[in-house]
Order: sequence, then C-alpha cells, then structure tokens
Amino acid sequence: MINYIRPAFENITDEVNSQELKHFKNNPFFKEYNDAIRIGQQILKRFSYNITKTTDENISTPPFWIDMPKMFELYVYAKFIEDNRNLDSTDFNYQFATHGNSLDFLICNGDNKIVVDTKYKLKYNYSHIHEDIRQVAGYARLKKVVNKLGHNNKNEEIPCLIVYPHHVLGENSLTVNSLIRENREINAYHKVYKLGVKLPFI
Repeated sequence: MINYIRPAFENITDEVNSQELKHFKNNPFFKEYNDAIRIGQQILKRFSYNITKTTDENISTPPFWIDMPKMFELYVYAKFIEDNRNLDSTDFNYQFATHGNSLDFLICNGDNKIVVDTKYKLKYNYSHIHEDIRQVAGYARLKKVVNKLGHNNKNEEIPCLIVYPHHVLGENSLTVNSLIRENREINAYHKVYKLGVKLPFI
C-alpha cells in the first residue's frame, strides 16, 4: 500500500514550517484541497504542531481553542427551544440567511417580531459596541426579513435584540413575550435592546 501511494507524494516535502501552516491561504484554483488542508491544520493544532506527540496518551487541549461565540449561540438557541415550547419553524428561524447575511435568530411569533443576535462579549455588561448594533440594525432592514415578519408598516422599525452573557444579573429564562422591555433599550438607539443571559457553571 505504501509503495502504491508513495508516487502521489513525490512533490511533497517533509519540511514543515509551523508559521506557514498557521497562516496558510487557500488557492482559489485548487478548491478541492480546502477540506483536506483544513482537517490537516486541525490535526496539527491538536498536537501543538509536533506530530511526535501523537504517541502521548494524554494531550491537553487549551480552552481557547473552543469556539466560544458559536457555543454561546447554540446555548441561547437551546434556551429558546426549552423556554418556548410553542415555537416552530414558521415563527422561529435559526440562522436565517439572505444575500450573504446570516441572522442568529428571527422571531415572528404573534406580536413579537424581533431580530436577535448573540454576542459573546463581556463589554455588554457595562456598555455596548456600535459595530454590533449597526450589524443587527442592518439585518432588520433587509427586505427578505421585513417580508418574512409580515411587517405591515414598512416605515416602522423592527426591534433588535443583542443577547450576551452576564454572570451576575443575567436572565435564566428566554421566553419570547418577555424579551423586549423598556429598561433593556440601549439609550443611544431606538428599538435596540440588550439582554444578559446567565451561563451554567460547573
């Protein structure tokens, strides 16, 4: 088997530069290699770019390798499902995509029409981030979103909500009817709200 596949590797060097691997850019002419390169990078990252460590029985994985923004987004998604048993795909959309944009959550349940974006950023505990607000407000202006929500008055703003982690004063429940409250509105913006969510601790 080795002799059979060896010719396919004749132009591949065994010299590995970890810096080049970490900052490797895919060639658009060879898209078929993207998946193989991505998986190879993940394998090398797991073994700290030292393939000899594969023989070790225990390999530590630093926590910062975990995609925490994505994990937080999925946690909020699970909370929405758990706390709103009446929601279905017609009035609760996860990763609603349009024109290259992908909203975290689009809620159109009765009078509750909300564009929701999750941000794993602790700055929201005491302030806000203008770029994030511009992003979520831009989502609410997309025609496909407006049409999906069935907004009768096209001149009326759709409420936008940013959900973030708050370890102390965060909410334990994400019921749709209680998401938008006056005291959660960000002072500098109209109909843009933020909501802290408690995270589970081990």
